[in-house]
Amino acid sequence: MTRKNPSSLKDVARVAGVSVPTASQALNDRARVSPETRRRVQDAARRLRYAPHAAARRLILGRSDCVAIVPGTNTRGIFSDQFYRAILSGIGGVFEDTPLRMVITPATQPAAGVPQFVQMAHAREVDGILIAGVVHVAWIREVTDAGTPVVLLDNHCPGLAVPAVVNDNAAGAYRATRHLASLGHTRIGFVGAAVDYPFGPETHDGYRRALADAGICPDPALETTVAIDAGAAREGAHRLLARPSPPSAIFAVTDAMALGVIKAARDRGQRIPDDLSVVGMDDIELASLADPPLTTVRVRKEEMGRRAAEALLQRMHGRRVEPGPVRLANELVVRGTTGGRR
Repeated sequence: MTRKNPSSLKDVARVAGVSVPTASQALNDRARVSPETRRRVQDAARRLRYAPHAAARRLILGRSDCVAIVPGTNTRGIFSDQFYRAILSGIGGVFEDTPLRMVITPATQPAAGVPQFVQMAHAREVDGILIAGVVHVAWIREVTDAGTPVVLLDNHCPGLAVPAVVNDNAAGAYRATRHLASLGHTRIGFVGAAVDYPFGPETHDGYRRALADAGICPDPALETTVAIDAGAAREGAHRLLARPSPPSAIFAVTDAMALGVIKAARDRGQRIPDDLSVVGMDDIELASLADPPLTTVRVRKEEMGRRAAEALLQRMHGRRVEPGPVRLANELVVRGTTGGRR
């Protein structure tokens, strides 16, 4: 059997009784074509099962109909990371109602050259870029200098006039710490993030402000900063719990780190929450399934993704979006890992 050649725009024009340029204008909804002509051309295209060459159409229209989703260097994989998987769901809910394609491309720099998303911006292969997490500021500047709209989510870059949608990290840390103070705890430990982007100092600031408002003097001996990782948090918690006057409660800045803290306590024969109360932040899927279920600060992850995607669409349509971070409110979810001081 021989494969039948696909119909061309010339075939559509012949069947509709119009010129090739008129057929092209009709299929691209150009205003200069009359409704009757547009109907004839569209009918002919349906009868012939004509499919326009996507690359050529994008070249003619001067757009790619594509957005890049860039997982930051702080992610372990946007599909496997429970936090970013929820964010991606929010992004997809916006773009699935548009003709845009989503391309996920890494933020890592190859051995020679620049990251792929920067190359795509220079080559006009994408109409916009969403960066989820941490990317080197120099690459963000290069993309914006190339004229490609960019929106950040779950991170922001002070001094860089780029829209961003983030969790209110300081308020979340404050809320978690005040909850522990309200239960009577005065030795409240902190397992923070050893990072050089805003998440680290923001969560530490919220923790310290909550202590001050509760009339508790901060004790640096009860604080440690580690990599954002359950294993690193477990090791950090061991150091805190081994002190002569250990904490009776600990706030860890992510749920995964809080689960590492709980593991450290159990390594030492401590009961949760009888001997140690623990609070995390994120409310990932595992939080409610832990034993006991984890008290945490719920981050509006899907809304973060949705708001960022909507902001990018606004920018791609030429509308102004205020630069700087939009901080989303969060809420404390009290479960089984916190209790009154005994």
